[in-house]
Amino acid sequence: MERNKIRLALAVIVIGATNFAHAGESRGCAIAGPSNAVLTIEEYGDFECKYCVRGSKTMREVLKNYPGKINLVFRNMPLPAHQNAFVAAKAFSAVCLQSPSLAYSFQKELFDNQDKLVSQGEAFLYEVAENLGIDVTKMKSDMNGDAVAKSIAEDQQLADSHNFKGTPSFMIGTEPIVGALPYDEIKKVIDKQLGQ
Repeated sequence: MERNKIRLALAVIVIGATNFAHAGESRGCAIAGPSNAVLTIEEYGDFECKYCVRGSKTMREVLKNYPGKINLVFRNMPLPAHQNAFVAAKAFSAVCLQSPSLAYSFQKELFDNQDKLVSQGEAFLYEVAENLGIDVTKMKSDMNGDAVAKSIAEDQQLADSHNFKGTPSFMIGTEPIVGALPYDEIKKVIDKQLGQ
């Protein structure tokens, strides 16, 4: 009985979050762009995914070329095959609790130095956090807290609701995109969503 109540509560959370996304708003970690932006892009990624590095760089280009128009939300989708993906997802979510803008910098550093994440594992997460001025003690505590667990579970359920199986995947407004497509292809979808 208790398990059914939990499932129902999670379903309500997911449905609510999906409705927000379709309305141009979103829960999750809004890491860049104004909250009142015309278009929300949700990036579903895994910090050990090589293709996600490309996807992240494309999103940076999008933010640069659409100033003030895009709100970028990063959602964790750690894949079981990647040894450090889940702990990196927990670290990212914990940083987001402190500061979404620092989470954007944290995400950028992890993708730009993915080889170090793979070789050094969890220690590299704390090194990056310390270099960015993040409260590492709070981060470590939050990584094992309910808020982080709930955030990652919600991200995964949203990924499932969009039928995303791999990373990177994106919800550009109401348009699902799978894979690290070139900027020009992403731009076409964005322009269509913006009515341009």
